[in-house]
Amino acid sequence: MLVFPLILSFLMFSLLAEESYSSQNWDDSDLNGSYVLQRIENKASRSYNVTLLICDWDKRLPLQGLNISIYDLNGDLIFNGISNSTGYLSVKLEEKPYLIIVGSDDRIVGCQTIYVNASKVFLIRVWAYTLKITCVDLEGDYLPSVIVLLYSQSSSSIESSINRSWQLVNVAKADGNGTVIFNNVWNGTYKIVVENSKIIGEKIVNVTKSDHITIKCNKTSLEIRVVTSTPIERPLSNASVLLQDSVGHPFLKGYTDENGFIRFDNIYADNYRIFVDWMGVEVFSGVVNTNTTKDLKAKASVFEVSLRIMGPYGKPLPHSKIVLKKISGRLITKILELKADENGFAFLLLPSGTYEISCLYGIYSGGITVNLVDNFSGTIQCNIHSNVWLLLFLVSLPLSLLSLVIERNKLKKPLEYKRYQNMLSKLESMYNSGLVKYKIYRKLREEYEAKLMELGGRKRR
Repeated sequence: MLVFPLILSFLMFSLLAEESYSSQNWDDSDLNGSYVLQRIENKASRSYNVTLLICDWDKRLPLQGLNISIYDLNGDLIFNGISNSTGYLSVKLEEKPYLIIVGSDDRIVGCQTIYVNASKVFLIRVWAYTLKITCVDLEGDYLPSVIVLLYSQSSSSIESSINRSWQLVNVAKADGNGTVIFNNVWNGTYKIVVENSKIIGEKIVNVTKSDHITIKCNKTSLEIRVVTSTPIERPLSNASVLLQDSVGHPFLKGYTDENGFIRFDNIYADNYRIFVDWMGVEVFSGVVNTNTTKDLKAKASVFEVSLRIMGPYGKPLPHSKIVLKKISGRLITKILELKADENGFAFLLLPSGTYEISCLYGIYSGGITVNLVDNFSGTIQCNIHSNVWLLLFLVSLPLSLLSLVIERNKLKKPLEYKRYQNMLSKLESMYNSGLVKYKIYRKLREEYEAKLMELGGRKRR
């Protein structure tokens, strides 16, 4: 880095005479410039081993890799070196005052005078500061995990405040408290940008000291409570809530808890359109501006349905099964199944529409169809299910037929027995009259007697 003698002289005398910014809070080992000038004597110079410790302005962090130039008061370059990994630079100097200039790349980041009269360590503070940046939303709550970018104004654009050119010098992710820390920030003008998918915060600062900067970002929270539009305002749990941003894109979706609440954190301050669905039906839509509204009550078009399930003799049917189906034109869709309480009562919250409500309790069944446009209270009368009668018929018919067959068989045997008796009597009469030969008589008689034995035994004449 080339520094002209005229510039060096100007810096030297400015530091000594006016207690400029760079010479404030010098280390105790440093001497005032005017005192140095008064102590200069024309005598043979002595040399000392001197160590320069380069650190930030708050004397907390040693700085390595910085260019260090040592000039005498005539503007002659005495020594040029680089601070090591611990921030030190060792050099042998004669007894007299010196101007120490510290540079980083093409900029001067530190300027300090020293007077060498012994072997010692000189603390050289440079204009390197610590920036602590905390990101909060519009309510002041911390924004964790946001990205913070630090831009430096380029030297070519410093003279133009209108057309500024920015160069990214650091980037970090905020911790759980929404905070990032940038160490060793040189003095100058910087732009801080906070991003979370898009830019949510921006601030231009002039760094002249270590500072804690809070940036309020374009983030907020929105809590929605979904209730019925009835006077009691019952909460709707597990209702689907969709946020649509100002350009019409679906942004976030969630479901209400058992108290009808849903909270969206870290959303952009914007105009949102809200859609609430309940049992597949849109029951609410509206617009909310999160710049001004943080809590919203959404009254959904949902009605109360009270049912009592009764048996054929006017007695309640406890714990009966209730099946709910929605009718949309020709389409019938089952949407819910529940049970009545111990007194046969059931309570439902339903959006407008046509429903088929049926109940089952053992052999009893019943049902109604409701076109719901308001709160509804009714009774479902249950009777013996028609399928029970059909089942009884299908079971009893075979039994009846079997009984008829059995009864027929019981009636048939006596008739058969009597017929064979008559045939045997006629055969004997015809044999006694000589109309039938003995051989034929004997054969037929054996057949008839065998049949009689099969039918229950031959009765004695």
